[in-house]
Amino acid sequence: MKNQLLNLVRGLFGVFALFAAVSAYGQTPLAVEDFDLAAGQLLTANGWTAHSGAGTNPLTVVSPGLTYTGYPSSGVGNAVGFTTSGEDVHKTFAVQSSGSVYAAFMVRFTEASTDVVGGYYFHLSPDPIGTNFRGRVFVKRNAENQLAFGLSKAGTSEATVAYSPFSYALNTTYLIVLKYTIVDGATNDTVSIYVNPTLPGNEPATATVTAIDTTATDIAPGSYAIRQGTAATHPAGVFDGLRIGTTWASVTSGGPAVPAQNIVDFNGDGKTDFAVVRNTGGGAGGQITWFINWNGTAAVQTAAWGIATDAFVPADYDGDNKTDIAVWRGVSTDQPSGNAFFYILQSSNNTVRIEDFGQTGDRPGVVGDYDGDGKADVAVYRPGATAGAQSTWFYRGSLNNPGGAITFVPWGVNGDFTAPGDYDGDGKNDFVVQRSAGGGQGLFWFLQSTAGIKSEIFGTSTDFIAAGDYDADGKTDLAIVRGSAGTLQWWHRRSSDGATVGATFGASATDFPVPGDYDGDGKTDPGVWRPSATPGQSAFWYLGSTSGAATAQWGQSGDYPVANTFVF
Repeated sequence: MKNQLLNLVRGLFGVFALFAAVSAYGQTPLAVEDFDLAAGQLLTANGWTAHSGAGTNPLTVVSPGLTYTGYPSSGVGNAVGFTTSGEDVHKTFAVQSSGSVYAAFMVRFTEASTDVVGGYYFHLSPDPIGTNFRGRVFVKRNAENQLAFGLSKAGTSEATVAYSPFSYALNTTYLIVLKYTIVDGATNDTVSIYVNPTLPGNEPATATVTAIDTTATDIAPGSYAIRQGTAATHPAGVFDGLRIGTTWASVTSGGPAVPAQNIVDFNGDGKTDFAVVRNTGGGAGGQITWFINWNGTAAVQTAAWGIATDAFVPADYDGDNKTDIAVWRGVSTDQPSGNAFFYILQSSNNTVRIEDFGQTGDRPGVVGDYDGDGKADVAVYRPGATAGAQSTWFYRGSLNNPGGAITFVPWGVNGDFTAPGDYDGDGKNDFVVQRSAGGGQGLFWFLQSTAGIKSEIFGTSTDFIAAGDYDADGKTDLAIVRGSAGTLQWWHRRSSDGATVGATFGASATDFPVPGDYDGDGKTDPGVWRPSATPGQSAFWYLGSTSGAATAQWGQSGDYPVANTFVF
């Protein structure tokens, strides 16, 4: 089956147009802001929007960043300095209409007001932001230079802001976790903050401060903001490591902003989208057009990007929690060096990024987050020159981009198939290969950043790899797809308890395996794309872990689904 499907792909595009298997982590944040930008950069030049005081004391990146023991954003990138008055900025995330929204961040104050109400420096809001600021986080100082942390649901008066005791200090880094809980009904949502929780650990039973103005109107949170208030009441200091999520674990546990392997989510709502590419130009070098239907909506995104001999490598390269359209070109005659190049259309600012990386014969299906900063790194796997010869993985951590140092890791041999993913849950891609163990068995060899070298028997060496997080524990699970009696058999081994789980889904003669999180519950679902010669009948089919079996018509015969499972 593996060779048959490979030949089908080669016939469609004349090259290994191959992309990594998808996965989805229950621990995945909605957004991560580690400010891994050069000192002096303006936030408004890097995806943030000023909604008040634009250009006045603009919020600017400063170095170094802040640290907090056990926090996944500790020591990553730089930070943002804020002062006693000036520009306020915000960013958006996928709007939430149920459950809770958590916002965790590190903050250190160099000054704070002795005003009885103090000043607020962070809040949530709807999307668009408007003026309904909710979950306002305050700070104030007493005459002994001790700090107190405050919170309101909406208010800015002494009667509406609840405060902790004066038990905190200037020039000290604190971790704040804001929790906004959406409650059925009107004017009854609740807000609380936790100061300096012990990590790793579960959500504390009691909040440090709970908002008292609970009758303020409710919102569906969809944006977050950093505020600089008035000179009389506002603090000054450094802000860093913001993480937005829907669970305590998603903002306080290790793990990247997006899965180590991409879930093909172009609008950042946590669901795998229906995406195909099409040779609209004709011929081996024809123009490729991307056709994307955002899952659960009528929205359609199209982009002319790449040529038919490119490999399709969509991933979140800019860390905005949205998949970027991207291709890898084995020989780039349009570039001076003539080397291989990544061509990335970054969704955060709609700019083009070009990375000189790799050479003809490399396999770019190993793109992922190898340095744990929540951004996909450009990467290739280079097979050994002859059968059984040493193979090597190459990647450039996004902290080193563009044009920075390249890391190479000898792992695997010519003849192996690659199965990258975060199998130990530390937020970094591991180096994993599949090969024959003899007797019809498949053997996976792991080189992990936390566990070192290990091996595991699973499936057969002719199975397709469909690695993903099928149990939503934040770790990639071993998974394969196998053609059997005209059907596709799916098997995965849960990292949470070691159990092996199987399902029959799809037709081996026609379907492309496209696992992903189609129902947005944080678990990888079996999925296939089935082309049809009948117009309007090509469709994605998936077996959602919460939604059950479902389908969405999309694409046409001759297209190629970018969420395929071909990993080498």
